[in-house]
Amino acid sequence: MASFKDQGNEEFKKENYLKAAALYTQAIKEDPKNAVLYSNRSAALLKLNKVTKAMEDAEMCISLKPEWEKGYFRKGAVLEATDKMHEALDVYQAAAKLVAGGEAAHKELSNKIRSLCKLLKIKVSAAAHKEDTLDGMLVAAATAVAGGDSERAGKLGAFGRELAAMVLDNVAQSGTDFPPSLHFLPGPGAEAHEERDTNVLAAKAFDAPETLNEFVVGMREKGARLAAAAVLAVVPKAAVAFPQLWLRKGWPTACGSKQQPGVFVQMELRGAGAAGRHMWFVPVRADKSAESPVPLSVAEFGLLPQILE
Repeated sequence: MASFKDQGNEEFKKENYLKAAALYTQAIKEDPKNAVLYSNRSAALLKLNKVTKAMEDAEMCISLKPEWEKGYFRKGAVLEATDKMHEALDVYQAAAKLVAGGEAAHKELSNKIRSLCKLLKIKVSAAAHKEDTLDGMLVAAATAVAGGDSERAGKLGAFGRELAAMVLDNVAQSGTDFPPSLHFLPGPGAEAHEERDTNVLAAKAFDAPETLNEFVVGMREKGARLAAAAVLAVVPKAAVAFPQLWLRKGWPTACGSKQQPGVFVQMELRGAGAAGRHMWFVPVRADKSAESPVPLSVAEFGLLPQILE
């Protein structure tokens, strides 16, 4: 019969995190000084959003095996999940110092450090634009990829400001009762006859997997014709039958309950890779006022796959 640890690993792979945590607990009872077991249980507990217990296990892992980077990685993951990004980055960087060969030798750790550095760069930039506003977040995310190209930064920033204003105006007038839409920023290579046709209604796009797939194909073709530099989707939650992101594990508590009305805003910037894909959920109150946008992971909660090839 497989050990409790091995059984827990199998359940974790199947995303049965509660069962996995229980099996790791059984394994810990048999071997209470095994740092690996606390590391594994910390990961399972974090998936269940039990952040306090996940942190306790991460700390125990570190105390049992302080020279092993995995405990610090688990601690960093908990800090990241609780939006303590600067602290998480410090812990990840401490973990990198323990890896033979440094950060580059641990791919997952290296990716974490790079993505957090980019995120914090965006957040710092957003502070100058009222970081807790949709306008600030869109402008900061858009201009962060422009580097030293002031012309590109100006166009992307104006695109972000214009669409943030449009979203908030729609919410003020209609709450969340308006159709989803996609908005393109044409690039210099756009076909002339396409230049004026940059906004697309997507009323039925999120009805089912088939309609969404068909919509994505069409939008990729349009993005190519426009040589689009950016695309932004504005999608009221009430208009989404598929995919219902808020039912997935890990839905952020900052977004409110699963019944919380709101609007998804997803942005993609050409040529920037993962650093150019961003998403937010804007909770909407009963009086048609918008709360502060909540950043979401596109990898976990993206409404749309990549549009700009």
